[in-house]
Amino acid sequence: MRRLKFRGPFLWLALAVGFSSQATVASETTLTFAEAWLQVRAANPELSAARLETDRRGKERQAARSLYGPQVEVVGRYTVIDEPIVIDLDPIRGAILALHPAVPSTAIPSFIQPVQDDHFLRAQLTAVWPVYAGGRIRAAQRAALAGVDEAEAGMRLTSAQLFSELVRRFYGAQLACVVRSMRVAALTGLAEHLRQAEALEREGQIARGERLHAQVSRDEAERELMRAETQVAIAQTALAGLLGGSEPVIPASPLFLVTEPLLPLETFLLAAQEHHPAIDKVDAKRAQAAAAVAGERGRLMPEVYLFGAKELNRSDLTLLDPEWAAGAGFRVVLLERSNRTHRLAAAKLQVRRAEFLTTDLRQKLRLLVEKSYREADLARRHYVSLVSTLDLARENLHVREAAFREGQGTSLDVVDARLTLVRAETARALATADYAVALANLLEASGQSDRFMDYQARATETILP
Repeated sequence: MRRLKFRGPFLWLALAVGFSSQATVASETTLTFAEAWLQVRAANPELSAARLETDRRGKERQAARSLYGPQVEVVGRYTVIDEPIVIDLDPIRGAILALHPAVPSTAIPSFIQPVQDDHFLRAQLTAVWPVYAGGRIRAAQRAALAGVDEAEAGMRLTSAQLFSELVRRFYGAQLACVVRSMRVAALTGLAEHLRQAEALEREGQIARGERLHAQVSRDEAERELMRAETQVAIAQTALAGLLGGSEPVIPASPLFLVTEPLLPLETFLLAAQEHHPAIDKVDAKRAQAAAAVAGERGRLMPEVYLFGAKELNRSDLTLLDPEWAAGAGFRVVLLERSNRTHRLAAAKLQVRRAEFLTTDLRQKLRLLVEKSYREADLARRHYVSLVSTLDLARENLHVREAAFREGQGTSLDVVDARLTLVRAETARALATADYAVALANLLEASGQSDRFMDYQARATETILP
């Protein structure tokens, strides 16, 4: 095995990279894609807010279920009036005494009857039970159920969008790591090429220009490695931000690709129309609008109810007040400040608006599915087509290096062969990253984001740094 001898700035760069890697190991986190997704689901604030919205709508639905039940209240009030209320029939008493002078006045009681003190306390238990409300209660319950459906669809939509974003950041970070490893390999190869060029120059087998060309190429590879290191740091920071942390995250799952063709396009188009949460969300909005129409129609109908009341403080009741009462009643609103006809028309327009939104959304989803499908298939075919290119680049580099060692080739030939190999390897890695992102977009657009890991498990090609 040939041992590489690093000299000058490259030696210090290698040592610095090694020491910095050891210093940051303790602060870095290594996660597989599945582990990263679990962390996003547990800690992402947007998804947490969507869950709370679903819980809130669920509570509203439970509240709407009891609308057919009675409303029971206790009402109390303490009242002070200007003077006591009495029934004064003393003139009749005087007339009676005048007609019967022999009857002593003490024998006839006072004809003044107290009715109400000037201050009194009333406490009443009341109950109202709706019997018929023109369909408004049923409409409110349907609207509450549709609200739950909307919130659940919104949560699934948020989850799918976050999943696709995680795919972009996770495999973008992995691609950056893979490219960095390629740059390290290129720098190592060009450093060895420079060592050979220096040895050949000392032996007089090549001109000084050949050695300088090798030197420049090695220095350019060093700068490319620095750029690759920066891209890794940026990508890992972006990934950590999505995961809710600040420390760099090292992706452990490899770039992957399934070389088998995707299922037919129509399969994904049909799934998008049936399973996409955005369609479910718009359908839920349309159901709420339809319930609003039913509710406005119900406002035109009479309301029938049962009622009951019981006095809790009987000591302050008057002669005219019962201790309890029960009965049935109805209520018809003949004129309102807000025009009911216009409110009904507005509710109907909301239903039509939801129908137009549904049609527009289905068309956009069809375009998105087709676009993502073609991008995923293009990345797959691109990867497959690079296999022969990569084999040729490796063989060409082997031949050029051997020729240079024998003094039959130039430094330019070796450097060009090395860079051609790096470009081919980078293009292959980029194809797998493009495939993962396009596949995530395709599955999101067709409402099947949960199938992404099935493709990952079926991968026929993988790339790790």
